[in-house]
Amino acid sequence: MIKISSLKYIPFLLIFISTNLFSQQDDKIIILNHADSLVGREIKGESIRELIGNVQFMQGNVVVNCDRAVQYFKTNEVVLTGNVRVQDDTLVLNGKRGIYNGNDKTSEAFEGVHLEEGTRKLFADYGKYFITERRVLFRKNVFMQDTSSNLSCDELIYFRDEKRTIARKNVIISDINNDVKTYSNYFESLGDYSFLLDQPRIVQIDTTDEGTLDTLTIVSSEMHSYQDSLSRFIAIGKVIMKRGDLSAECGNSVYYTDADSIILRDKPFVWYEKTQVSGDSIFIKLKERKLEKIIVRGNAFAISLSDTNSQNRFDQMSGETITMTFFEGKINNILVDVTATSLYYLYETEVSAADTTITVQKPNGINITSGDQITILFEEKKVEAIKIISGVEGKYYPENLVQDKESDYNLAGFNWRDGKPAIPPNPFLQNKSTLGLDK
Repeated sequence: MIKISSLKYIPFLLIFISTNLFSQQDDKIIILNHADSLVGREIKGESIRELIGNVQFMQGNVVVNCDRAVQYFKTNEVVLTGNVRVQDDTLVLNGKRGIYNGNDKTSEAFEGVHLEEGTRKLFADYGKYFITERRVLFRKNVFMQDTSSNLSCDELIYFRDEKRTIARKNVIISDINNDVKTYSNYFESLGDYSFLLDQPRIVQIDTTDEGTLDTLTIVSSEMHSYQDSLSRFIAIGKVIMKRGDLSAECGNSVYYTDADSIILRDKPFVWYEKTQVSGDSIFIKLKERKLEKIIVRGNAFAISLSDTNSQNRFDQMSGETITMTFFEGKINNILVDVTATSLYYLYETEVSAADTTITVQKPNGINITSGDQITILFEEKKVEAIKIISGVEGKYYPENLVQDKESDYNLAGFNWRDGKPAIPPNPFLQNKSTLGLDK
């Protein structure tokens, strides 16, 4: 057995290490800088060295520190214990235990793993740093933090030179600046661009003036995020969106987070309270998270259930463009432009035969009107006035012609859909708590 103390004072140390303790190949040489004591022995015919106290060694630019280390010369591995710290220029990897492989140039860390590089911090139960590739792999209870967001997942790969991150399984990202959380089973980012696959979901929670929660949720097949001069999320494939009384469905959409606006394309449908609108594209403008305007362009169509007691009577509007304006979340007016047509069921108020203190609405036929432009004004969600400009044409059909034949009078392009699309339950909240997102 050989025991050497205060190694930094022994002049033949580096020669001894390079010729006997470590690999003969220059690029695989591990150089011991310091250890309070060194014990050499054999285990099953293999020479090992145990380094004890304030251990520090290096390979190339990588410097490793720990409380205790055991070197295996045959495999060129060093098993590390206690306050493990691996540094490669600006990257620092910490853990309670670790393994350093001089041949593969890899460093593994176990228990309480913590990595820092610049403003980025990562935590996990397991971490591995591939030195030559400058790549980091983290697994189990992974949590990443930087100045603008927090991320948790089951597995994460970080490419240092490319500034590229890949996260897999139960990925939850919390944006600190705009209270947006994104969920998926696959996330990849490169600079200002990132995308999510496998059940991606965006959730933005706000508080209304009344103190209640107002949540925007978007789900789709895939999502792409651009955090450049115009921050936006692009959702593609089976897009479903919901916020309060507003629901939407389309093939793809763009959500501008800073501009508080949404564009829907590819067979878009929007439902607001009892109204359904559709067209070639739909633009939704929010103001302070409240609905301000809906603009439908191309084959625009709006349908509302006219009477809750009659499920086959629908008020309808069609035109090239439909603009719906809201005030304080309530519909204020509707403007139908170019080849504008409106269909409204009429009612007259009469006293109930069963109870003279109650008035009832009695159906009184249909009014179909067309013109170059139609404006409908609302008061407390009820039609207050209708204005028609240029090329006015109108027809009235009495009740005796309409009753039980309502579908015969529907406008061309009528496409009412029973039931709004439902947002599926969030599987990431069911499978994994968000513990760690507030670190």
